[in-house]
Amino acid sequence: QPRSLTPVTMAFWGLEILPGKPMPLNLTRRLVVKQAALVVSKPAKKTEPCVLSVSVAEDEQRYVVCRLHEGVLEQCPMELPFSPGDEAQVHLSGGHAVHLTGFLELDDEDDMEDMDGELDELDEESSDEVAAPAPAPAAGDMSAVFQDPSFLQSVLGSLPGVDPNDPRIQSVLQKQDGDKKEDEDKK
Repeated sequence: QPRSLTPVTMAFWGLEILPGKPMPLNLTRRLVVKQAALVVSKPAKKTEPCVLSVSVAEDEQRYVVCRLHEGVLEQCPMELPFSPGDEAQVHLSGGHAVHLTGFLELDDEDDMEDMDGELDELDEESSDEVAAPAPAPAAGDMSAVFQDPSFLQSVLGSLPGVDPNDPRIQSVLQKQDGDKKEDEDKK
């Protein structure tokens, strides 16, 4: 018998991990870590890899999640879920801090509280005017979105195993930007 699919509400989550300081996650709901990014405040004279690892509950074993290296691999996409019962701790070795980002899954009670708060705000505003929804972009307008280098950079950066700083990818992006400028000059 098929089960019904209910949409999951998510909230942004972020945490800075410092080298040599184990950090407990202290979760109250499910977390999915989506990316680890190296924080290079000052370039190191001698670069060494930063190793991010995880331990769960009372287990002393550390499981390596990723190795980040200044100037080589500074971000790592992932799909790393944790539940409150995991009692996970994150460990980092190396010369730089790392930012972890992802999302928390909100449960139905959180959703209902948010909706109640929004309805209260709407009642207080008691506006007679209802704003019309913005029109959807025409099919031709969507091509402009894909011509935006910063949009492409963000999309590429979210793909597993793709380094948007790879010289080959940068070359394609620069060529696309050059083609766009040539088209504008012709007009």
